[in-house]
Amino acid sequence: MLSAKNNSKRPELQNYWTSGPLIQASFYTQSQSIIQITLSLAERFSCHIFGTHYHKEILEWMENYSKRKEGKELPLDFTKLSPFTIKGLLAIKKIPLGGCASYGEIAALAGKEKGARAIGNVCNKNPYPLVIPCHRVIQSNGSLGGFAYPIEMKQLLLDFES
Repeated sequence: MLSAKNNSKRPELQNYWTSGPLIQASFYTQSQSIIQITLSLAERFSCHIFGTHYHKEILEWMENYSKRKEGKELPLDFTKLSPFTIKGLLAIKKIPLGGCASYGEIAALAGKEKGARAIGNVCNKNPYPLVIPCHRVIQSNGSLGGFAYPIEMKQLLLDFES
C-alpha cells in the first residue's frame, strides 16, 4: 500500500454532504492520477483532497455516491500493482452499487478460480477503497468477511448502499 504522505499536510479542498455514510474519504492526487484513497469513520460524509488535481472529478464522484448513484471513472494509478491485483480490483469494480459478490466469485472473474484468499489480500491492500468497492466483497456464506478498516465501516457502507 502506498504511503499516505502527500504534497501538503492540509487538504487542498474539503467538502461535506448531508447524506451518505458516516465516513471521511481522503483522496491523494498527483498530476496524472489519484494515487491513494483512505477512509476513516466520521460524523458526516466528507471528502478531503490532498494535491491540486482532479478536484471537480472527485467531488462529482462523491456527490453521485451520496445520492446512491454510480460515478464517472476516476483516474486511478495502477502502475505499481501486480497484474493479478489489477485483475482483482477491476473485477471488484464491476460489483454494482447495492450488490455484493463473494471472494470466490471475484477470484473466478479475475482468472484464479480457487483464489478466494488471494482476493482477500487484494481487498486488504486496495489503494482505492470506496471507488473500488472492496466492502462489497463478502464470504460465500453471506457473512461480512474481513476489511482493511473497522468492520463496522464495512457494514455502514453496505447498509447505506442497500
